[in-house]
Amino acid sequence: MIWYVNPKTGKDSNDGRSAASAFKTLAHAVGVASSSDTILIAPGVYDQDLPQQVSNARAANLMISVTGAD
Repeated sequence: MIWYVNPKTGKDSNDGRSAASAFKTLAHAVGVASSSDTILIAPGVYDQDLPQQVSNARAANLMISVTGAD
């Protein structure tokens, strides 16, 4: 499964399954993703501790990648 995160246009109440319905926070995406899923994060300013969230995602066997610029 691929999950999308965009701190500018996303909302954690979205389903996170497309760029148009992205989550706002990486922490939320990590919480809903399953092992071996991929999380695509858009460039932007993240309110949470991004390095720690990426570390949490990797510990949960999730792939993290940055998408192209908005």
